[in-house]
Amino acid sequence: MMGVVMLLEPLKNFLPASQPLMARQSYSHELVTASTFPMAVAMLEAGVIGVLAKKTFNVSEFELATIMAAPIFANLTSFMWAMLARGRGKVRIISALQASVLLLLVVISFLPTVRPGPVMLVTAVVLTRCALAGMVTLRSTVWRQNYPEACRARITGRFTVVVSLIIAIGPLIGFFILDLSPDSFRWLYRVVAAMAAVGVVSFSRIRLRGEKQLLKYERQSAAKPQPHGEPGHIYAFEPDAKPRRPHTVWTILREDHNYRWYMVWQFVGGMANLIGNFALIRLVIQLTEGVKYEYARSILLTTTIPMAVAMLTVSWWARYFDKVHIARFRTRQGLFWIAAQFGNWLAGLTGIVGLFALPRIVDGASRGGGMLAWNLGHNDFADRRMVPLYMGIHVTLTGVRGFLAPYLAVTLLYGWTPDAIPGLPSGVPAFGGIGVHVFLVTTVLAVIAEVGFLRLRGVVERERGETDA
Repeated sequence: MMGVVMLLEPLKNFLPASQPLMARQSYSHELVTASTFPMAVAMLEAGVIGVLAKKTFNVSEFELATIMAAPIFANLTSFMWAMLARGRGKVRIISALQASVLLLLVVISFLPTVRPGPVMLVTAVVLTRCALAGMVTLRSTVWRQNYPEACRARITGRFTVVVSLIIAIGPLIGFFILDLSPDSFRWLYRVVAAMAAVGVVSFSRIRLRGEKQLLKYERQSAAKPQPHGEPGHIYAFEPDAKPRRPHTVWTILREDHNYRWYMVWQFVGGMANLIGNFALIRLVIQLTEGVKYEYARSILLTTTIPMAVAMLTVSWWARYFDKVHIARFRTRQGLFWIAAQFGNWLAGLTGIVGLFALPRIVDGASRGGGMLAWNLGHNDFADRRMVPLYMGIHVTLTGVRGFLAPYLAVTLLYGWTPDAIPGLPSGVPAFGGIGVHVFLVTTVLAVIAEVGFLRLRGVVERERGETDA
């Protein structure tokens, strides 16, 4: 009995009653959403929908690369969503975007598996990822407003644990069924959409703290941010005597040197991870072709293992995140990036698909921290009233590398023939690719990013007068 009590003790931290009083209303509704809506997101993960697209819809390499790129390059729409939401209720817009994702999920369930089905599938996936990008961009404001800074990472980390568990286990169960009947994806996607609708309704009931002051500030383009510190009002601001042009991506990157370099090294490290991840997905699809339980084995390596490990490590990362600046956080996380990519190369040399499980475990440990850093890292640079703009810059640059990475991954793996790539000029010689050595390229990129973050950490800590945490 005592053992059961000790086992259940950590679960108390997930209860709304265990959260700060000011956060409970939002937390309780978001917890319901985190427990249901990710079922829909799981069906759209690159490692899940990519397996379905190749094995069931038989998409081309170019179409598969587009599907794998969609989750990231859709982030290029983040500024559009930020502009659309300026001066408008954030919760209402996020709820509408969630509903549109579920509608598109149902559309996918009705698509034919022959032409033009594959093209329609690619289009639907891109549209759903655009909607999800808008949700991520605007959700950052909800978290900043509703959860105190001292425990923000731990609170959002609990959502991450729940989401990771669902994304890790849900597709594995569903794709075991697909191994028995490939056409069963149709009812699977419809059932998931119905269950996720519960989360949409719950999220729509969240109250955004300080929303009136926030909307007032957003509607005053002449207002200049005047940081007053955490003890001050949530949205204290003072209009300029002389109106000034609002901040843009270029003025922020020009004036905020540390954030600019943070974005540079994040871009390099992000390219390493994205190219490596997409190359691994394509390689796993190839190596599992025709083997028993090929759907389930593919999902196990591409999604379940890394997401399960991320769930187990996110609480540890959250405690560390709340203590240090994001620059120091990235230096520790970067070691996992390097180890995962180098491990992929070693596993790829053997051609034994099961050996990829080891670097996927390391990658999962990295993701546990990355889920927090990606959503919250910009807060260590941004004035509280400019969080959406800083997040927008980060998300947009993520979209740029996400657009490039899958095509680079497939090209480096398999090369090209002059007629294989749309728009390729005539006379370009064929390229046979470098195969698994693509992971050596990503390892080098990860090392460069690590060195960059170490230098940035030194600059930040000298400016802040910080010592080692």
